[in-house]
Amino acid sequence: MKRTATAAALLVLILASAAAAHPIPRTVLLETFTNISCAGCAEANPVTAQAMAEHGRHELLNVQYHVNWPHPADPFYLVAPAEIWGRVQAYGFQNVPELFTCGANTPPPGDAAALAAAVSAAYDRLSPLRVVVASQWNGTTQVTATVGVKAVAAPPAGTLKLRVAVVDELETFASPPGNNGETDFHWALRDLAPTDAGTAFTIQTGDSLIFQLPIAVDQAWYDTDLRLVAWVQDDATLEVLQAGSDLPRAGYAAAYYSDRYAAVSPVGELILLEGWLDNLGLLSDTYDIHLEAATPGWSVSACVGSTCYPPWVTDVTATLTPGAEQHIGVNILPSTAGATGEVTVTLTSRGDRTITFDRTFRVITPGAAVLVVDGDPAHPYLPYFTAAVGDAGRTWTAWDRAAYGLPTAADLAWFDVVVWNTGLAVPALPAAERALLETHLDAGGELMLSGQDLAFDLCDPGSPNGGPAAQDWYEAATGASFVADDSYDTSLTGAAGDPVGDGLAFAIAGGDGAGNQDYPDELAAAPNARACLLYAPGRAAAVRFGRDDARVVTLGFGFEGVDTAAHRSALMDRILDWLQDTAVTAPETPATATLALTGAHPNPFNPSTTVGFELGGVEPVAVSLAIHDLEGRHVRDLWTGPLGPGPHAVVWDGRDDRGGQVAGGVYLAVVRTADAADTLKLTLVK
Repeated sequence: MKRTATAAALLVLILASAAAAHPIPRTVLLETFTNISCAGCAEANPVTAQAMAEHGRHELLNVQYHVNWPHPADPFYLVAPAEIWGRVQAYGFQNVPELFTCGANTPPPGDAAALAAAVSAAYDRLSPLRVVVASQWNGTTQVTATVGVKAVAAPPAGTLKLRVAVVDELETFASPPGNNGETDFHWALRDLAPTDAGTAFTIQTGDSLIFQLPIAVDQAWYDTDLRLVAWVQDDATLEVLQAGSDLPRAGYAAAYYSDRYAAVSPVGELILLEGWLDNLGLLSDTYDIHLEAATPGWSVSACVGSTCYPPWVTDVTATLTPGAEQHIGVNILPSTAGATGEVTVTLTSRGDRTITFDRTFRVITPGAAVLVVDGDPAHPYLPYFTAAVGDAGRTWTAWDRAAYGLPTAADLAWFDVVVWNTGLAVPALPAAERALLETHLDAGGELMLSGQDLAFDLCDPGSPNGGPAAQDWYEAATGASFVADDSYDTSLTGAAGDPVGDGLAFAIAGGDGAGNQDYPDELAAAPNARACLLYAPGRAAAVRFGRDDARVVTLGFGFEGVDTAAHRSALMDRILDWLQDTAVTAPETPATATLALTGAHPNPFNPSTTVGFELGGVEPVAVSLAIHDLEGRHVRDLWTGPLGPGPHAVVWDGRDDRGGQVAGGVYLAVVRTADAADTLKLTLVK
């Protein structure tokens, strides 16, 4: 077989096809984990194979890792055991089948609908990188992988990893090698170059890098359908930013995309919504472009390159050579306030009429008071929010994060309040969204955040999407801190005298709510913030915070879980009232005792440690000090009762409430008063 490309030719291809400074579609990488004797794998793997068949090679790639359980002598595992175990440990799972979509999303293996949704979401989340892969074979004993990486937009800060896999496109056995009946195995790993650890690098916007990796080929698994799959991964978050392969390109292939499909723009102001068409095939192609407008008398026109056609021209064409890119945008001049206009652009390849794209662009004109951002469109929770906002007497506009892209700070600034629903999305609030909300708050914007796993996702040490930076952002932006992943409580009451919570009492289970609050987060309010809703005294379910000129209300649960429409409306009305009340803009001075854990000594410890904390204020207050494990389960009550202001110390002897010695590991000391809580990690060494 002959598959060759020079590094120089590859670099030219990268530079020619990535000239524009904007993010591009991501080739989605599926990493599947399987075994020849895993019963569930025999059901899941055909679903993955079907997804591969339905997508072009520029859209979806697969690497399949065979683990050594339940069959320890899986022949695919024995080829590269160290590399496979490295990937297992990177993702930290225990059961097969398992699959990861671009390193982050984990749809249930074998669920075709969930996999399709995960692939679609990953493909639509554009990438700042382009990856091009070529292979040069030295007979049948060695292949040199040449991988080009170009940063077409701003990449994540820090070190990235390039990994290159040699995979077998299809291996067929005459009879099943294991006991699950499978005989056809797709995209099985043969080697990872240079190792599973990958090649570390940094890159800046506009830069191009070329990597050349020689890979020895074992004659025992050499055949003519060995392929290279390369990907760039941010190991800090495990997100796969971009992937590519040395698979030959199709004659006709294309992509039409935009980094945002909506904008907020005032009446009478012309706005251009940009899109890009890429010819990804080997042949030149002409594309038919049709505009369909659903606007209340607004002026709409198509723009191809630098040419914008008059509004009455709704059908145009564009011809692109292989690897070329063309700007295809829409000009919209809105004429109605408080409305949303939509324009659908349909592109169809003349070379292959099955290649067609429908992209809908939207312009929202100012006029509504509240913008409800749906950060989890995969679940039908948006109506819970919009109905409550309407019942509270406010006008609203909704922003679908997946369909519209990420709004800008300028978009958010047109609204009195932004309500952001993270739902059950994972990650709950990615870095780009946190940066946007930071800018919004710095400008004095008002914000309500909802999501039962938001604090967990950003702050828990076990979360793959957390870390010190994410935790610092959450605490600085919301005035709240994360206490526990599960409050084990679905009955909430309002804090007495609080402008948001006073007099409220409701459940986040049952009724006509979403019924999805399995793990509501427990929060704690910072000294200059307030717990406005409580699971129980001293256990915050929601926190309100005055941050300079901005105000924030953060829920540790999902608003959609509130049990009745009346309760949702009352809670939303209180929150919006407080957010829009500009009488007090500075952070509030605490009216009650302050609380802080001051440390533990020794820590790590064995067999006992002394936990210190300090109370401020002028009068005694009720205090509880308890030990929990990292799952939030109660282990030991150390103190319950009144304490006066000043420093205090309590000894924990490493035993639970029944007197039994607990296992070594990390535990949480949680001290609470009626208005505050604080948490300290303790490490018991055995």
